[in-house]
Amino acid sequence: MYFYELFFHSERFSYRGHIISSTTCVLILCTALTFLPPFLLTYYTGDFWPKESYYSEQPHLVNQTKYILIAESDLTIREFLMSSYSTLNNNFQSGLIPGIVTQSSSDIDGDGLIDQYRISFDLIFPSTVATIRSINVWLIFQYELIEKQHITMETMALVNIIPSSTLQTSDNKNLTVYGQLIFEQNTAIESAGNDSIYNTSIINIDSSLSNIPNLNSILDEYFTRKYYTSFENQYTWSTPRTTSNGNTLTISIVVNSGRQLIRYQPGFWQEFKWGWIQYISVFLPFMIVFNRLKLFVFGNHLVRTLVPLSIHRHKA
Repeated sequence: MYFYELFFHSERFSYRGHIISSTTCVLILCTALTFLPPFLLTYYTGDFWPKESYYSEQPHLVNQTKYILIAESDLTIREFLMSSYSTLNNNFQSGLIPGIVTQSSSDIDGDGLIDQYRISFDLIFPSTVATIRSINVWLIFQYELIEKQHITMETMALVNIIPSSTLQTSDNKNLTVYGQLIFEQNTAIESAGNDSIYNTSIINIDSSLSNIPNLNSILDEYFTRKYYTSFENQYTWSTPRTTSNGNTLTISIVVNSGRQLIRYQPGFWQEFKWGWIQYISVFLPFMIVFNRLKLFVFGNHLVRTLVPLSIHRHKA
C-alpha cells in the first residue's frame, strides 16, 4: 500500500532574545521600515487626501420676479429704466418707461425640476426716435443646492446686450437672448451642512435712492462671494414684430439651468477610504520584503537569539 503526502506544514522556529539587544533593534527597525515608508511615499507623491472633488447637480431655481432693466440711448436722457422696485421707479420718473413683463418656466428634460425660464419685456419708449446703445438686465433668482452642502441664496443673472448700431426705438423688433445660468465658485463647497449666508437681497433700495444703483459697487460685492451665478450668453437674434404699436421693443431672455459640475471638499470618511487604498497598495510589497529580510537575519543567526528545541512537522 502506497502513502502520499497530503499536507505539509513548514517548520517554524521561535526566536527569543533580551528586550535591550541588537535583536530588538533589528526588529524595531524592520517594523518601522515596513509601515513608515509606504505612508511617506503615498503622502508626498500627491493626492493622498483628496482636497477637492466634483459631483454634478441640477439646482432648484425660482424666479422671484425681481428685475432691473436699463437701456442706454443717445438721447439727452441717456438711461431708460424699468424695474420691479417701486421705490426706484418713483425716484426715477424722468427715465421710467412703461411696459409689460411676462414669464414662464418649463421642465425640458422631464426630471421634475424646472430648467428653463423665459422672461419677456415689452418696452414702450417715448415718441422721440433714439438709438439703443446697450441694454443691461438684472434678473434675481432664488437658488438652492441640496445634494451635498445645502446652499440657499439669492443670486443673479446679469444679461448684457449690445445691439447693432442700427437698433432704433421705433424699429418695433423682437430681441431674443439665450443663455446658461452658471454656478461660479471662488472656493469649493462643503460636503455637508447648511449655508444660507447669501440668502439676502442683492439689491437694497430705500426711499433715499434718487438714481440708478451703482452697478460697479453692487457687482464688486457680488463677485467677492465664495460662490455666485453668472449668465453665459449663448445666442442673440432679432426679428421684426408682427404688430406695430409705436416705439415698442420686446426683449425675451431665455435662461437655461441644467446639471453642472460642482467642486466640493470631501468628508473625512471619503478621504480615509481613498487614502487607505493607496497605503495598502504600497504597504504590501514592503511587508513581503521585510518579512523575508527578518527571516533571513534570524534564520542565518546574524543576530544573537535563542531557539527553543521544539520543531513540529505535521503529516497526514
